Amino acid sequence: MTTAPTLTTARDRAAAITAAARAWRHGLDAMDRMTPAAAARACYQPGGPSLAELEQRIAADRAARRRAHRAAA
Repeated sequence: MTTAPTLTTARDRAAAITAAARAWRHGLDAMDRMTPAAAARACYQPGGPSLAELEQRIAADRAARRRAHRAAA
């Protein structure tokens, strides 16, 4: 038999989601304060994408977010 979630459970879940979103945003903000090269070095893992590819991806992501922000304004 399955029991319905309690209000406390729903609040705990909402609080956990909010905390995760804040942590994600903090990480994005920290990476955005770095140059693309520094952010690529921070993300690099042996066996993964090259530093040059990471730097390209980071620069493209930042440009896309700037375009989306301008379009929403």
